[in-house]
Amino acid sequence: MALTTIDMSEFTKEQLFSLIDGAKRMLYSEATVVGGELICAKCKLPGTPALLEEGMTVTHNLIKLSGTRMEAKGWDGRSSAVSEEGERLLLECPNCFQRHSIPDSLALEWL
Repeated sequence: MALTTIDMSEFTKEQLFSLIDGAKRMLYSEATVVGGELICAKCKLPGTPALLEEGMTVTHNLIKLSGTRMEAKGWDGRSSAVSEEGERLLLECPNCFQRHSIPDSLALEWL
């Protein structure tokens, strides 16, 4: 597959943000949760994932995970001088570190 060169200067800032957001969504398979564990799209192994905030250096404590719900505690305070708003939350496989998008059907409750 040949890559096409695109002149990015032709896009507005808003269009570039939209393009980047769409590309990032394509990078991450949607998470599949079975029995409280993530089934990784890459390695196919089950495990308790890490809850990451893309674009951030903060960590979140994932308390409980089911097929329809997540419970998490927010920023644990181990990093400083960072924004409190990352780009998106992701679940990371504990086996191969593949990141997965969180489906809209999976409710998140911050404790």
